[in-house]
Amino acid sequence: MPRLELVEASLRYGQQALMLSRLRQRHAVRAAELLDTCGFSALEVFGGATFEAQLRFLGEDPFERLRALAAAAPRTPLMATLSGQMLVSHRHLPDDVVEAFIRLAAEAGIGIFRLLDPLNDVANLATAIRAAKAAGASVEGVVVCSDAGVATLAALARTLAGLGCDSVCLHDPLGAAGSARAAALVAAAVRAAGVPVTVSFCAQAGQAEIAYRAAHEAGATRADVCVSPLGGGAALPPAEAVIAGFADTENSTALELEPVVRVAHFLEEVAPLYADSLDPTLFRFDGAALRGMLPVSAMGHGIAELRERGALERLPDVEAEISRVRRELGDPPPVSPLPEVITTQAVYNVFEGDRYATISQEIRDYCLGYFGTPPEPIDPDVRELVNGREEPITCRPADLLEPGLPAAREELAREGVRADPEALVTLALFGADFVAFARGESPVERLADEDAAPPAGSPAADAARALAADEAEPATPAGEPADEVRELRVEVDGQTYDVRVFGAGPVGPRPVSAAGPAASPRTGEATLTAPMQGLILKLLVKVGDRVQIGDAVAVLEAMKMQNEIIANRSGIVTEVHVSEGDVVGPRAPIVDIE
Repeated sequence: MPRLELVEASLRYGQQALMLSRLRQRHAVRAAELLDTCGFSALEVFGGATFEAQLRFLGEDPFERLRALAAAAPRTPLMATLSGQMLVSHRHLPDDVVEAFIRLAAEAGIGIFRLLDPLNDVANLATAIRAAKAAGASVEGVVVCSDAGVATLAALARTLAGLGCDSVCLHDPLGAAGSARAAALVAAAVRAAGVPVTVSFCAQAGQAEIAYRAAHEAGATRADVCVSPLGGGAALPPAEAVIAGFADTENSTALELEPVVRVAHFLEEVAPLYADSLDPTLFRFDGAALRGMLPVSAMGHGIAELRERGALERLPDVEAEISRVRRELGDPPPVSPLPEVITTQAVYNVFEGDRYATISQEIRDYCLGYFGTPPEPIDPDVRELVNGREEPITCRPADLLEPGLPAAREELAREGVRADPEALVTLALFGADFVAFARGESPVERLADEDAAPPAGSPAADAARALAADEAEPATPAGEPADEVRELRVEVDGQTYDVRVFGAGPVGPRPVSAAGPAASPRTGEATLTAPMQGLILKLLVKVGDRVQIGDAVAVLEAMKMQNEIIANRSGIVTEVHVSEGDVVGPRAPIVDIE
């Protein structure tokens, strides 16, 4: 039996799962130098949520970071994991953007592209596969393990091989597959695809190492691991456990433990700096997947909403509703962004009393086919409830998109920021977030050992220098009163910042209490209220408008999703309690319909 090769994934999968994608470039580069001496078959270092986090929270250029990692690990192939037509974003992208992004990632150092689609819809992988092959890279197509039968998943592996994939990865994001299912899946995939098979099983259910042994004996050639400080729990099995546990058996990896331990020691040394980014629940065993439930690591949005409502005791109800919603939506695989979308809808269904009374925009798009084709048909009653008479698309979602690079090029010119090819594709993916980064305006998070000043030469440093020059000039003419200065503490995505606001008057969204504005505190049968805390993104009606049951009256942004607030009665809008930009609490009055 050939030895079991290991793919080390702590610099992408591990830090994304356990550290909120906050691992700094300086630590990642040093870890890559050490990992390059260990003998792993590949290092997964690029993709997923880490790309966006580097841009938005760390003030780091993801492509520049990739080049630094490639220089630090010249002997070991670097791997990127991309969500097919979505790449590293949250929506399907035009083909020209996908092709350009993959070409640039290959030029920056990626030698292996691991490509997956959240719905296992192979049509959404074809463009990315062609682009990666054209760039001279190796391609590994992903089959996301779900409740589907072995024959169905093996057929997907065969299709991926037929599209030109050099290998196939069986990815179990919940770690629910035990020895028997792992062996059956691998054996069927090997027979069907005729290419090498990798296994990538989450460790949180506690049986991944056992499943890896059965998978290797059934024909798998590689397995994913993470060095221990970023392994286990919601990440992948610890590398040290697999190396030592399989030593001197027919499943041996033939890797030495000591070089890997040196990497672990380095990561342990810097771990205290990341205390604010670590959630202890993500490091522990969670048997939820063994009971057919989503683990805590996949339910962050839902648990946050329950905590906001002061209703954590309703978690069992939400778990049961998640299972029901998944069945109704065609049993999509439990891989991002679908668990977040389904969990949010389950919370709505539990707390609204009337299921699907509030529907997120993502659920509407999903039922219209804008994510792709689900593994099983969507319940027709649910589809009608969500989309009414609007028919779902029957083509590949990206076929409906205009080329994205020309518009991005015009946007770069308007914004006056750097206009290189990497800036072009990053703007096409993240728009305003990239512009803020390029101008040095992103709120960069700092570790305890980092200077508050941004690194010299970075966009943030250039912006700080320009700001300092402006502040050197008199802020107000002599004899005029200075602007009021207010000190505030704000929280953004769980991070707390102390800010100073110059000038009188309100800035940004106007907070609104759960009881509503002071001028309109009353609620009654005629009042439509907010289902949760969020931002009033759009108002779709005004006083005097006639609405019917099911009409959208407002769009509420909550938990990074847009949710339409739907009229529960027909009548005339007699009062509007909020304005666009208001932040409202649960049960805050929105409009009166009489």
